[in-house]
Amino acid sequence: MKKWTLKYKGKIEESEFSKKLNISPEICQILKNRGIYTEKDSEIFMNPSLDYLRDPLLMKDMQKAVDRIKLAIDKKEKIWIYGDYDVDGVSSTSILCLYFNSIGYHVDYYIPNRLEEGYGINEDAIKLISSRGCDLIISVDCGITSVSEVNLANNLGIDVIITDHHECQNEIPSAFAVINPKQEDCNYPFDALCGCGVAFKMIQALTPKEDFKASMYDYLEIVTLATICDIVPLVDENRIIVKNGLKLMKEGKNIGLRELIKVCGVESDKIGSSHIGFAIGPRINASGRLGYSYLGVELFTTQSKDEAVEIANILEEKNNERQMIEAQMYHEAEEMLKSNSRYNDDKVLVLAKEGWQHGIIGIVASKLTEKYYKPTILLGVEHGEATGSARSIKGFNIFEALVKCKDLMTKFGGHEQAAGLSLNSENVEALANEINKFADYNLTEDDMIENVNVEFELQENVISLNLVEELHKLEPFGLNNPNPRFIVRNYILKDLKIIGKNQQHLKLSVENEKCYECIGFNMSHLKSLYKVGDKVDVLFQLDENNYMGNRKVQFLLKDIRLARPKSASNDKLSLKLMSKIIPKDSQSLYNISESGFELFDGNTDINIFDYFEQETLIISNSINGFYRAISDVSLIDLDFNINYNIIEDINKNTDKLELIFSPNIDKIDLKRYNNIILYDYLYNKGEYSYIYENKREESEIIKYYNKTDLLYLKNVVSNIVPSRDEFITIYKQALIKKEIDLDMVNIKGTFNVIPLKFFTILNVFRELNLLDFNLNYEKNSVFIRILPKPQKKLDLNESLILNNLKKLEKQYNSSY
Repeated sequence: MKKWTLKYKGKIEESEFSKKLNISPEICQILKNRGIYTEKDSEIFMNPSLDYLRDPLLMKDMQKAVDRIKLAIDKKEKIWIYGDYDVDGVSSTSILCLYFNSIGYHVDYYIPNRLEEGYGINEDAIKLISSRGCDLIISVDCGITSVSEVNLANNLGIDVIITDHHECQNEIPSAFAVINPKQEDCNYPFDALCGCGVAFKMIQALTPKEDFKASMYDYLEIVTLATICDIVPLVDENRIIVKNGLKLMKEGKNIGLRELIKVCGVESDKIGSSHIGFAIGPRINASGRLGYSYLGVELFTTQSKDEAVEIANILEEKNNERQMIEAQMYHEAEEMLKSNSRYNDDKVLVLAKEGWQHGIIGIVASKLTEKYYKPTILLGVEHGEATGSARSIKGFNIFEALVKCKDLMTKFGGHEQAAGLSLNSENVEALANEINKFADYNLTEDDMIENVNVEFELQENVISLNLVEELHKLEPFGLNNPNPRFIVRNYILKDLKIIGKNQQHLKLSVENEKCYECIGFNMSHLKSLYKVGDKVDVLFQLDENNYMGNRKVQFLLKDIRLARPKSASNDKLSLKLMSKIIPKDSQSLYNISESGFELFDGNTDINIFDYFEQETLIISNSINGFYRAISDVSLIDLDFNINYNIIEDINKNTDKLELIFSPNIDKIDLKRYNNIILYDYLYNKGEYSYIYENKREESEIIKYYNKTDLLYLKNVVSNIVPSRDEFITIYKQALIKKEIDLDMVNIKGTFNVIPLKFFTILNVFRELNLLDFNLNYEKNSVFIRILPKPQKKLDLNESLILNNLKKLEKQYNSSY
């Protein structure tokens, strides 16, 4: 289950801001959702010029590093670049090699073998580099946690300049210079650069300003690749880099990248951030994951087209190999999760297995995190050492969690959402226990529900290819500038089928005034939850489907839910609702007027979100209305309480929105509320009168229902009143067993009545002291116990509950 949250819940209208910018009101609102309210900020966002790049010398130790590199060049010292094996590390290494090549100065580079050496600087590599001759090491995308390794280099007479962007630990390595905008005492105004972005800033600092304006295009495509693939926020300098780099990438300046794009089957003139993140980046990563990181550097630094073609094809082969290994690992991880019940309760999944390749573990961890929405740590075990990757969810800092468990690990590093780690395999279970203790304290149940931010509800009259094209102006999309997501509500599901080579995708169409095709990648598992004809709410991204020149709008499905959830759902909430649908001790129920309900018709053509605020009461009388209310309230970021029949704590303040199901109207202090929203018709005229007579004078009553809801409620009332034969049949069956522990799903099959009617019968029998029952919401079951037979014969007509329900049924039938 996902929670949908609207960033904006008002009406989208043209404004002076949208007119000045010559953009649609929808695009204008999306900009506002991103904190952009002025023409200047809008111009910077829509057209981020490279002139806006910041002064690199503002970064701590940058001048010191520049001076040391220039000294090394003057003295013809031996320089090594020490990189990392992922896209960011390979890209960082590549652009520094390109820089030194451009000034005619030879450097060597070293990237550790992921399978044999693991992440970061290691002592054996330092010794090897020293043996080959080295005066200066420049680390890129690593080194900020390499305290002992830098000490070793210093002892061997090697100066080290660290450039990194990962989180700093308590001790900073004693390098000659440490360039990392995340250092506490670094005053650089933007700390979200990727590793390659930091290396790019160092090249900027090394190059005279006017020369850099020309030479930066030699590096920009590769920095763009790294920035997108490392999933850093696409704002500020990152947005400047990517926006301009994508334009350059379409021209294909870098020979190696150009040939890799061809191998991926991507049209260069249409390349976007999604192509880089899901097609190009994985092929560079694949070589690193399988121990061939140098291929990426050779590809990006070659000047030979033939060599570039050859390397690009090798990367394609390595990526295919990676995909097969990944699929096997994912299957094995899923089997482990199914076979051990502890993973149902653990908030952090920790899995370890012999033979899992360290280089591919991170991808599988990401997929499991996305599927189960739990932080996940996967470890490959070899020779008593467990090495792997961690991925996290929003609101849970995995690096901070690992810090709390540092005594169990031999090595770890990373940032809030991802980390790498190594430990003795004997400590894996202890790690799982300790990190889950930390998670139990720091992760709430609400944190474990994925929150999907939605721009706003999109009105059908603005859904068009023009809007699709206008959305492209907001690119590139990524972290902190996501591809806009919208919702439409109460659409009819017209078609539903599974497609794809492996039957993993869901294709459907939804209709209101017009019909729209939707494609949900890797969402085939949702098909069984819906059927054609269902009314659904759809969460999607707008896209264009161009088939043989026929262009039309398409929805990229991100989530779907029933607009009017099934009232007879077999879940613990529905069980509770069915047991509470008849108010107890309500006086207003007994004063049923024969008047109709015409004067109390509602209106659903309003923006209900305008009325959701503190000191608001929502009333629902049907399970349908309750779920509609929950569905609407969940779209806003406002806490709410759920009550059944009565407000449990009448003394509590009203800083939360109150939702009450099937209430005793006369037992609510209505003067506590500014707004009273009715999601269903009330049972009778007396209840309406009570509300109007007892509310605050200035309070507003919003009747958010229509005739369809009345007919639904009328159907509920008709189906809730049992016949005499049904009462007799159920009592006789219960009498035979004396005690019955009944699962909800078996009610219809056992007693041949719908669950709602079954609970009416139980309530009437309880009222007449014929039986008692207890509900188990967790097990979704009801335990029934027959009471001693009364001495006098009972008459069903003595039941107030049954009499009132019959009166309600009569009133509905006479009114409509």
